[in-house]
Amino acid sequence: MRTLHTRKGGFTLIELMIVVAIIGILAAIAIPAFIGYLARAKTSEAGANLKNMFQLAAGYYTEENWGTRAIDLTPGAAAATSACAVSAADTMVAPSAAKYTIDWQTADPGFMSIGFALRDPVYYQYLLLGGDGMCGHMAGDAIYSFQAQGDLDGDGATSLFEIQAGANTINELIRSPGVFRQDELE
Repeated sequence: MRTLHTRKGGFTLIELMIVVAIIGILAAIAIPAFIGYLARAKTSEAGANLKNMFQLAAGYYTEENWGTRAIDLTPGAAAATSACAVSAADTMVAPSAAKYTIDWQTADPGFMSIGFALRDPVYYQYLLLGGDGMCGHMAGDAIYSFQAQGDLDGDGATSLFEIQAGANTINELIRSPGVFRQDELE
């Protein structure tokens, strides 16, 4: 009697081709979604750092600051004032697709005045606009625009994240209710 020959191992070419096709389809779906996820994760840096910059500027705005070391004791001389804004500042590095570490020795001193210094490498160029370096701002004044500009894909088109700040009716620094985003993922 003849015994039936049974197959003892391996996959057929058809089975291997089907598995490769399934893996290719899954990769075609997953890779673009993953790239988009990475880009959205990078944008979270901008919002977090802008909010931090506002908090530091708000603290500086309410502190008493004095522009000189000398005391003027003449009658009617001004006392130490609050409602102070720092000068405009820029991290001085053009945005690119690569992270960079900010050299705080060459960055504008306005950042140092409020205590804004990032230790970790960043994707965005940070700007503090509108600050005049003066004290005595009044309620209702528009004071700052905090911006982060980025070029996450390195194509020359930039994204913009912005928080605007001004003085409310009791002369406290308040900010726009959200972060303005333009071309977030470029």
